[in-house]
Amino acid sequence: MLCLKTTFEYLLLLSTLMLASNAFAQTADSHRFFGNLNLNGNYNTSDKTWLNGGLGRYGLGNDSSNIAALAEASIAYQYRASDQLRLHAHLQVQQSSDHHSARDIGLVELEARYRYDMDFNQRLTFNTGQFFLPISMENTNRFWESPYSISFSSLNSWIGEEFRPIGIDSTYEYNFDSGKRLSVAATVFGGNDSMGALLAYRGWSHGRQRTALGDTLSLPELAILDDTAAFGDQMDDGTKPFGRDLDKRPGYVVRSSFSDARYLVNLTWVDNQGDTKLHHGEYAWRTKFAILGASWFISDQLELLGEASSGNSTMGAGPGVDIDFYSAYIMASYLSENLRYSLRYEQFGIDDKDPTDEDNHDLGRSTTFAVMWQPDSSKLHGGAELLYLNSKRSKALSPGGLHQDQESISISLLAKYTF
Repeated sequence: MLCLKTTFEYLLLLSTLMLASNAFAQTADSHRFFGNLNLNGNYNTSDKTWLNGGLGRYGLGNDSSNIAALAEASIAYQYRASDQLRLHAHLQVQQSSDHHSARDIGLVELEARYRYDMDFNQRLTFNTGQFFLPISMENTNRFWESPYSISFSSLNSWIGEEFRPIGIDSTYEYNFDSGKRLSVAATVFGGNDSMGALLAYRGWSHGRQRTALGDTLSLPELAILDDTAAFGDQMDDGTKPFGRDLDKRPGYVVRSSFSDARYLVNLTWVDNQGDTKLHHGEYAWRTKFAILGASWFISDQLELLGEASSGNSTMGAGPGVDIDFYSAYIMASYLSENLRYSLRYEQFGIDDKDPTDEDNHDLGRSTTFAVMWQPDSSKLHGGAELLYLNSKRSKALSPGGLHQDQESISISLLAKYTF
């Protein structure tokens, strides 16, 4: 891992680049840079973070202290070759005080987008590369951040950690004269074969991790992952969510949305088509799930939104691991001038269906209250968040014994500078 001093040198370099981009953009409108510099402080009462191989529910925290800090920088480069063609790259630099397993510098997105306006009402859009699908109700800001809270819901925390298509996406959009809009889309992708490993071995979590291409993330020290155990042949350093395609079997996504000025409804089905076999030290998981999301602007200030997901993930012969999983949240958010107040309630669970001795059951609920300061006239933003989690999860650790995480709180502060 890079030391904290080195990381802040990278942050300083990125800041300089982003400041210089303002002058550059004045002479070359087709080239644009965007950026965020974030400093996140956190106190939580959970176990050591899963990013360090523990069973903690949050993205920060270590054995010696419940207090941790995370410095993040995100920079995007966008090139508009024409009104129809756009190239986009998103680079992430991060460093935590507990030196977690996610890499310090990584590529989060790299895509080319082509838009074809068929007529005044109809449009076709094609994306290729690695990119976030526009399916999240809460992660709607640039760099797949949330305007509502500091930590993401359990569902979108997992999406940021383990699901980001590497492939081709096509969208057809029809705009009605009344202002309503209908879209249908399909995606063919690869490079997401290990999707499901984190849910099965670690369970649900809350955080703001956006895994970079090629990242290897820690897994808990479970008995079933020992070298002499059933799945001891897989690599020892963790799981790699995004990388080369293991089984050469493309996955697919189909989705649709309908909206007007006050509401939006999304429906998505994902199936990565994994063959569940071991490939060069990594298992290809078969993970499929549905997401239903909705947002309703009750007034210009008050919004009600939520998402629900249910799916299944299997791995190995038999299969060796077989889980059903679900996660759902509902959130109310009120915007008053520069302050946004959001209250989110959610439930999640995992049902262990396989015959192996490892217990993958997971059950929990959480309540999050966040206040975000987001003035339009300032590049400085901030926020504060309180999260209460009540959950039940037993895991057989390698030395023996049980881990049960019943109640915990997380208190977070965020300072952000945008370019």
